[in-house]
Amino acid sequence: VEQVGMFSHEQEVEMSRRYREDHDLFTNDETNLNKLENDLTDDDLWQFKYPDDKSINSIGVRGIYLSNFVRWDPVAQHIQMIKDYKYQSAKFSRTFDTYDHVDCYNYMNLHDYLKLLKHGYSKVTDHVCREIRHKRISRDQGINLIRKYELVNPDYLNLFSDWLGLNMNSLQMVIDRSRDIKYWEEYDLNKFKFNGISKNFNTTIDNDKTQKLSDYFISNSKISLNKKPKYITFGKGFEN
Repeated sequence: VEQVGMFSHEQEVEMSRRYREDHDLFTNDETNLNKLENDLTDDDLWQFKYPDDKSINSIGVRGIYLSNFVRWDPVAQHIQMIKDYKYQSAKFSRTFDTYDHVDCYNYMNLHDYLKLLKHGYSKVTDHVCREIRHKRISRDQGINLIRKYELVNPDYLNLFSDWLGLNMNSLQMVIDRSRDIKYWEEYDLNKFKFNGISKNFNTTIDNDKTQKLSDYFISNSKISLNKKPKYITFGKGFEN
């Protein structure tokens, strides 16, 4: 809901067979699973089949979302959480958003970096698109922010490598195997050049254009692992 609408970003989303197939399942519904190259049968898949429109309409069921009544705007709602409940936010190195998965040091670092390697864009692009649609920033400001954050190296890789029992070189080798050659060119041994979409942005980084974002993206805590450098498998990603 944060990134899509039914047919445009402003239109309300309704759960339907079409929406399920086009958006939730990326056009790969249960009918695509029964193929010659596997041994799945209709008996294996019946419980995953979505009812046809005639059956749903005859019953009168409609799938609607809370966000159709309360507009889903993570920024406005996080600001309200800070005001009412002293919610804690923090700065990230790879995006300007100070709210998204603030309790996890993997999500905006290694997880987001792998997204960049595989798909040629990262979470900061998602955040930029959302902010443009909410008319809080312009397209030029968005381009400026992507250029500023997208290629920043992730933090805390050492904690993840220690948890896996790998040294950093081994972890980096695994990470590099995720690079899609559509976006990354290995011009020397273990040295890569980025050929993603943002490389075509001809906007220079202008920090003055991003100053007003501090009105929306409040950072009211300093999350750090310096005190207790301990990897947490379940629960909050940081200990303060």
